[in-house]
Amino acid sequence: MDDEMLSLYKIVDTLLPQGKKIIQFIGTREGEGTSTIIREFARVSADLIGQSVLLLDADRHHPSQNRFFDIQKGFSWVDALKSDLPPGGNELHQIGKSKLFFSPSSNSSASTPEIFDSRFARMCENLKKEFDLVLIDSSPLTLSPDGLAIASKVDGVILVVEAEKTRWQTVKKVRDNIARVGGNILGVALNKRRYYIPQFIYKYL
Repeated sequence: MDDEMLSLYKIVDTLLPQGKKIIQFIGTREGEGTSTIIREFARVSADLIGQSVLLLDADRHHPSQNRFFDIQKGFSWVDALKSDLPPGGNELHQIGKSKLFFSPSSNSSASTPEIFDSRFARMCENLKKEFDLVLIDSSPLTLSPDGLAIASKVDGVILVVEAEKTRWQTVKKVRDNIARVGGNILGVALNKRRYYIPQFIYKYL
């Protein structure tokens, strides 16, 4: 997956060439592999490109990143935001000795639309001072409106779509909703693509 993530990084860097970046990854529905894609993108950006990266888990319905990184869900970025605390406290966890950091989702699945106000925008600006790249793992819009609230506050949005399974009408609806609130859609990442001929041949087609 490293080659695919490096290619995706180059595309993002071309579309957003100036300064540090906050990028949201969001699926159109459950089960499209958004958390896996963003985690691999974060790993490659930190380990292979050398960026300081923060991965925020914003999926309060089905958070998974803390289990992958074996980090207990405790004080989260949502808690820090509600307390109006500056970034860099107990909500941030360094992954080993790498340049990758992680902040878990809220312990509550209750809707918290009130946090996506000027405080969230201010938090994003503060995080840019600490990290080269901030990646936000959002739940699909079919589960929560949080992703839509976040979309207008970040530099760019990448839609994750399961190839050959997600209906194009569903993708179009999510895309239109994000554009309607002012979100900057950078593109679509096709996940779980099936190769019906050997994969290495595709580069010659």
